[in-house]
Amino acid sequence: MNKKKALALGNFDGLHMGHAEVIKKITETKNEYEPCALLFDEHPLKVLRGIDPPLLTTNEERIRILKEAGVRPIIIHFSEIMNLSPEEFVGNFLISMQVGAVSCGNNYHFAKNAEGDIKILFELSKKYDILLSVADDVTYKGKLISSSRIRETLCKGMVKDANAMLGRPYSYTLPVSQGNHIGNTLGFPTINQKIPDEYIKLRFGVYLTKVFTNGKFYPAITNFGVRPTIGKSDLLSETYILDFDEKLYGQNVSVSFIDFMRDEKKFDSLEKLKEQILKDKKEAVRFFDSEIYTN
Repeated sequence: MNKKKALALGNFDGLHMGHAEVIKKITETKNEYEPCALLFDEHPLKVLRGIDPPLLTTNEERIRILKEAGVRPIIIHFSEIMNLSPEEFVGNFLISMQVGAVSCGNNYHFAKNAEGDIKILFELSKKYDILLSVADDVTYKGKLISSSRIRETLCKGMVKDANAMLGRPYSYTLPVSQGNHIGNTLGFPTINQKIPDEYIKLRFGVYLTKVFTNGKFYPAITNFGVRPTIGKSDLLSETYILDFDEKLYGQNVSVSFIDFMRDEKKFDSLEKLKEQILKDKKEAVRFFDSEIYTN
């Protein structure tokens, strides 16, 4: 006989530390239920109001993280459930999915006009014999962790804070494209990655990063911005990988952000830019060689 499902409920757009507590609740029931998480292929705000919050985590990344945690993602379109009453959501939708247990956070709302809350979910779960587990709030520096708060910190360049709330380094995996080879001319060849419009826009500047390629992490420096010194305005991620000289054009490469180094600025000449990059490299080498950093 197949196990019933233990279903994690929430938006899970960032899969941050708060979400991890909700996920943990269902994995604790894995001996009796199959751990699953309900995901939406689009953000509910996009469906409801036409607002599409910048991506913290792609669908592919969310699926990977959940599977590594032993959780099966179940992906639906938000419109499938947005007009259900609380009773229909639990009594029809969850029951039809063979759900025997659910988990959520304290501020979870559901059903049409978000009229369902924890109190209503508790009553309906009891009525339909579904085990309900509510995760404790997770805070960072005294405030509740949320996807919107993480977005705000990233926009301010506060990468260390964002990473602490995510429980992992903020990262993106994007194809490497051909550039204008200015980096080669300066002696610091970079991999260029165009940032999709739906991705979050970090504070323009230079960051300590690490690059994952060929099954290995490499220390790196990434400029996230518009390259004002060379008169460009399109948003680009330019990453100089320390002690690395392979060509990666066309490959999907992951860049993970560790800390903010400095703001992007316009230099008077390419020579001045080269001098600054050399300083950045020395600072990065000191960091990655120190005991502060570990892979």
